[in-house]
Amino acid sequence: METLRQDLRYALRTLARSRAFAASAVLCLALGIGLNTAVFSLVNAILLRPFDFRDPDRVVAVYAAHPARGIHKMDASAADYWEWKEGARSLADLAALSGHSFALAGDGAAERVEGMYTTPNLFAMLGYAPALGRLPAAGEGREGSAPLVLLSHALWERRLGSDPGIVGRAVLVDGVPHTVIGVMPRGVQFPETAELWVPSIPDRTEPRSSSYLWVLGRLAPGRTVADAQREVADISARAAAAHPETNRGWTAEVMTFRDDMVDGQLRTLLGLMLAAVGFVLLIACANVANLLLARGAVRSRELALRAALGAARRRLVRQMLTESVVVAVVGGALGVLISVWWLDAILATIPERLPYWLRVELDGRVLAYTALLSVGTGLLFGMLPALRTSRPDLQTMLRSGGRGETGNAGRLRGALVAGEIALAVMLLTAATLMTRGFLAVTRADAGFDTRGMLTMRTFLAGPRYDSVKARAAYLNEAVRRLEAVPAVTRAAATTAIPTDDGGPLARLVVDGRPAEPGSELLVSCFASTPGLFDVLGTPLLEGRSFTAQEAADPAAAVVVLNRRLARQLWPEGSAVGHRIRLPGVTDSTWLTVIGVARDLQYEEFGEETPQSRLQIHLPYARMPHRTMAILVRASREPAAVVGPVREAMRTLDTTLPTFDIRTMDEVRAYTMWPSRVFSQTFNSFALVALVLAALGIYGVMSYHVAQRVRSIGVRMALGASPGAVRREVLRHGAGLALAGALAGVLGALAVGRAMAGVMYGVGGTDPLTLLGVPLVLGAVALLACYLPARRATRIDPIQALRSE
Repeated sequence: METLRQDLRYALRTLARSRAFAASAVLCLALGIGLNTAVFSLVNAILLRPFDFRDPDRVVAVYAAHPARGIHKMDASAADYWEWKEGARSLADLAALSGHSFALAGDGAAERVEGMYTTPNLFAMLGYAPALGRLPAAGEGREGSAPLVLLSHALWERRLGSDPGIVGRAVLVDGVPHTVIGVMPRGVQFPETAELWVPSIPDRTEPRSSSYLWVLGRLAPGRTVADAQREVADISARAAAAHPETNRGWTAEVMTFRDDMVDGQLRTLLGLMLAAVGFVLLIACANVANLLLARGAVRSRELALRAALGAARRRLVRQMLTESVVVAVVGGALGVLISVWWLDAILATIPERLPYWLRVELDGRVLAYTALLSVGTGLLFGMLPALRTSRPDLQTMLRSGGRGETGNAGRLRGALVAGEIALAVMLLTAATLMTRGFLAVTRADAGFDTRGMLTMRTFLAGPRYDSVKARAAYLNEAVRRLEAVPAVTRAAATTAIPTDDGGPLARLVVDGRPAEPGSELLVSCFASTPGLFDVLGTPLLEGRSFTAQEAADPAAAVVVLNRRLARQLWPEGSAVGHRIRLPGVTDSTWLTVIGVARDLQYEEFGEETPQSRLQIHLPYARMPHRTMAILVRASREPAAVVGPVREAMRTLDTTLPTFDIRTMDEVRAYTMWPSRVFSQTFNSFALVALVLAALGIYGVMSYHVAQRVRSIGVRMALGASPGAVRREVLRHGAGLALAGALAGVLGALAVGRAMAGVMYGVGGTDPLTLLGVPLVLGAVALLACYLPARRATRIDPIQALRSE
């Protein structure tokens, strides 16, 4: 221990005398360790930190799936839920949820609240206890029973003033009094951002084609996910045999709750981010190792003297490693501050409210990771220079006075710089591909003109809108009032906002083309009032759209298909006049195709499926959702009509919430935030890597010139021109850059393949990127070489020879 204290004191004194070296090394490592700490904080929050309910690894999600059609993670029907619950012995309990936007009324305007309908056993299964009141009892929530509600702590504070007497009182939810039975603990907004839960028991008599339930379960003691998978698959196979008209080809899949929350694409991106910041740290380590090699050459006389006086090599290595670890620990401490700043900057760009379980913070695990990383980094970059400089040639060192580089240290330094450039090429390639993917999303054609459009949502809550007629009348009146607002040219209500929402899937049957049950084509369905295509600025390609009477008539037997679906069904002729049926949506009614519309982008770009590309537009009354989007086309900047539009909606019915008012351009920007954030993230990594690599080659070339002062002086004394000297120095630097760039291109090919599944619109082997990135980095490397080369031409031959 006393020896360690001596080494630490000596290291601190030595570093204090070499402030420029210490500052450079600490800053390089702080950037590398800071970025690694920040990314590990994200990985820890998303993948490692346990969820805060009981035995989270035992909680699973159960979905319907149709592998032959590539359909996975499909919501379950009520019949599926009951069959799994009663037949799967590997599941100790099973709960069902369905997302819902509730209207909470009270003092002031109605507020739209994200919530869930849940079976009564949900929170008991998860192991949550309320902060106030109680959880629902078994049987509560059945059809006809008294309406009950659980509130989140945040909603209780925000809307109800933290009233301790709220339990047992009624609040108005969707226009219906619901008795508050409990308030959940602070922070609990299961599954992600819900603030209100209404107990509801699925009706097992509902049609099997009605799939809307998210099913969660808890594994029985001693059972595994694989056990549950086998059981629910067997149950689904029996259901398919008993009900081929709805269940043929359908099975079930079981996964852990974390695997459900964190998909494979996000895991891949997190892995790429960890690899990227690992590259940044390696570049920083190479820079510091080069600094240590240069410093070791300067300290060679000191080391030779200590060896001559009897210092063992092991003692010299330990002393130099102590200095390296001290530098790394100081860099790690500064890196923690950099990570906090970087995380705050990145999280500030995310427009969505993050899930309640995603807490990005520097907890004990992250700090332990940073400490281990700092010590490990110090040993990593310090070991090679320590081994190299701790074995001096005593006679040579003492005779030369410690000036000059011996052995193959110069080649080692060059190899480190070439490695930096190779890693920088790989990082720049990843950043370029991410950026090109983001730009591809921004330029992608959505099938309609986004300019001059305003979007909003409303929720037709309460018994007043229980009937389809009342809902249709409200929407027609809303459209009429909106179109009376100055500068508003057209308006329409629809079930989905293009580029932001998908539509429910339905099985399609074509008149005259019998299909085996379970083999029907799956399509996405949307409903709207008249004028949708006028608002979007996309005239129909054939036929006509709905009339106002058809949109309000539940028996209207008309549909509009998109071009892709029409061509797939009738490639040789017109689709207009043909008949189709949508079991589960329109039951046995035959619907006549009256028009063909352009292909629209409904899902977010990159999330399209074969089913989302096949679109059917129905009159509103055929699919009368309560949650509706309203689209408005304005003759001037749409943001300027927000106030009048909001007022028109408020005066129509003050009990209904109007929310998510955004221009269509804002909707596009909102849906692209993941691509933008990941692009910015990788660009920040690449920028740091580029700067570090440039500094690394600058440092090597500066040292190369400094070590060759005498030879350059002799050459210039013998008549060598400054241009020849400059070319010789640049040639040496260009050789290092070329070697690194070639190695980096090979690594970039692997990076491209790894990123191919997470980018939109750009292939993993993009030739422009693979050619352009090495050229850019080569230009930066040559610029970093130019200054030392220019300095070499200014060496005074007389002074150079005299200095020796």
